[in-house]
Amino acid sequence: MSIMNQKGFSIIEITIGLLILTLVLAGFNGIFGLVFDTDHKMEEQKNMARIHDSMRTYLSVNAYVPCPDTDGDGLENRNLSSGVEVCVDREGTLPFNDLGVSEKDAWGNPYYYRVHQRAESSTYVNDSCEPASVLGKAGTRSQADMWLCPDTNIYYCADITASSNCNDVCSSTCTNTTDPRPTTNVTLPPFFHLATPPFGGVSGSLNIIVNDEDGNQKSEGVVATVVSWGANGKEVNRDNCTGGTSDEMENCDDDRVFVDTQTGENRDFVTWVTVNQAKVAIIGTGEFR
Repeated sequence: MSIMNQKGFSIIEITIGLLILTLVLAGFNGIFGLVFDTDHKMEEQKNMARIHDSMRTYLSVNAYVPCPDTDGDGLENRNLSSGVEVCVDREGTLPFNDLGVSEKDAWGNPYYYRVHQRAESSTYVNDSCEPASVLGKAGTRSQADMWLCPDTNIYYCADITASSNCNDVCSSTCTNTTDPRPTTNVTLPPFFHLATPPFGGVSGSLNIIVNDEDGNQKSEGVVATVVSWGANGKEVNRDNCTGGTSDEMENCDDDRVFVDTQTGENRDFVTWVTVNQAKVAIIGTGEFR
């Protein structure tokens, strides 16, 4: 066959070929995008585990949970109020330098960090019968609401806001007492006690609430929580709380209720610290005074 008799591709054939190639590349892009997103989610799950472990380690070493970072330097921020170091704000970014963790999540966005709202108050942050005392760092210790049950010789804390006291968990009449710990070094943490709520029938006041996707509370006595808004974190954050699911909106609306989502394309990632976790971290160190 001569060269003159050979036929080239027609415009229609070339168009069809380009269309097929485009569809194939689009399919690959979709697959790559899915793998990319899955890798980020797996990385973030590991990040959250590291943050949680770092919070527990920080507690064991320092005997308190750090306040939020409010100026972006990766360190907690506190004010001195009536001789007590209180949190500048109940919310901010994660004090990553204090904790020795990454500043940003897998998508390059800063972590949101929220602590117990009473950590802003000198009246509560060093009060052994307040959950916020897990964030107490320095100052005078208060224990006005501590009670002793004579049946068990166990200390309980009254919960004034719930109109309850030690008698709810003790068959005999409780007696108001003083903090059983030694009076030396009372200006040093830990300011919380084994009796700090939640304990017995007392849950404590104004704790952070973490629910699952069905609205069931996952943990009691939460005093600090860390949030990554996931793949759409640049659109969904505490400065621009729009464009996400209702659960994501719950995590950025500035209240104390959070949702730990486990599913969804743009799911949030949440970890937290409770009063009882703080107690466990300190018990092993022998630092309860």
